[in-house]
Amino acid sequence: FHLYEQCRDFLIQVQNIAKERGEKCPTKVTNQVFRYAKKAGASYIN
Repeated sequence: FHLYEQCRDFLIQVQNIAKERGEKCPTKVTNQVFRYAKKAGASYIN
């Protein structure tokens, strides 16, 4: 399922961004994640 692979890769990117920012809990940056998703063209994520 291609969409699942896309989401998995996206989550990996998000985790890497969280690590770069030194944030241990990526769940706290959910809003930023969605904004990043929309910037990345994944507007289908609500």
